[in-house]
Parts: sequence; C-alpha cells; structure tokens
Amino acid sequence: RKGLTISIKMAGDSAKKILQRNRARISFLHKLVSVSFLQHVLVRFVWQFRSSSSSSEHPIWKFHTVFWSCACLFCYRSLLKHAKPTYDAHTKELVDPGMDLSQPGLTQYYYDCVYVTCASMWLSSFVSDRFWYLTYFVPAYGAYALWGYVGPYVKNFRMNNKNDSTEERESKHEKRMRERRERRQQKSGGNRR
Repeated sequence: RKGLTISIKMAGDSAKKILQRNRARISFLHKLVSVSFLQHVLVRFVWQFRSSSSSSEHPIWKFHTVFWSCACLFCYRSLLKHAKPTYDAHTKELVDPGMDLSQPGLTQYYYDCVYVTCASMWLSSFVSDRFWYLTYFVPAYGAYALWGYVGPYVKNFRMNNKNDSTEERESKHEKRMRERRERRQQKSGGNRR
C-alpha cells in the first residue's frame, strides 16, 4: 500500500512538472507572437504607408503577411490545444497535464513555424521584404521530413514493380527460347525420319 501511494505521488509530481513546462512555453510563445504581430502591424501598416517607399507599392508582402500570420496562429492554437490540461470536475485535481510540448514530432514543426514566421516579421519590417522567403523553409522542411517517412515505402514500391516487370520480361524471353528449341527439335526430328 505504501508503494502505491509513492508511485501515485511520483506520477503526480511528473504531471505537475509537465504542466509547469507547458505553461512556461505557452507563455513565452504568447509574448513572442503578440509582440511580433504588434510590431509588424505598427511598422508595416502605419509607418510604411506614411512614407512613400517602393516596398509598399508591391502587394506581395501583404499576401505573405496574411498567409503566414494565419499559419503561425494555426500552429500556436494547435500548441495551446495540445498543452491544455484536464482537471477532475468534482475534486478539481489534475487528471492529465496535456501533451508534453518538449516531445519531438509535430510539436517541433509547430514551433519551427511560429519561430520562423516571427523572425520573418521582424526582419522584413526592419531590413528587407526578401526575408519573407525564409518562411518557405517551413514547408520545404515539412516535405523533407514527410519524405523521411514516406520515401522508403515509395522506393520499395518502385523496386517491387521494377522486379515484377523484369520477371515478366525474363519469362517472355524464356518462353521465346523454349519455343525456338521446340521448333528446332521438330525440324531435326522430322528430317531424321
């Protein structure tokens, strides 16, 4: 009985640590995203519309701003959803601390999307519009990571189909050779009689 209470207490301590880490990460992300969006709106929409700079004439940065802001907010909201703890309705005790946001996998990809988008907002606001092209590394890395999972299956599928067609070609070749041998045997057998 004593061992059971210790293991429950240890599991509770572990869940509380996960909950604290998740809250700290979410708090940091909230500050980062809020400040990045606020500075970008102030710098790009207020300051650059007042000045007659050539970058405000090109609408491509507006598209990048809207598209990657939506992607960043989607990733941020997904991280919030994954980190949401579950409490018991009656006792208000922690039942589930939520998913540990330090685990590798999709959460890392969400972090990358948020960080790259925020960095692109800062750099494109103060340095050059070309820093929006940094955001294209996010889907490129996603495709690379996806290829790491899907690629071996595609290669295996190709090799199996290639082997099947090779076997078919070999069997056709063998069939032709067998027919030739039979014709030769018939000719040689018919001439001997």
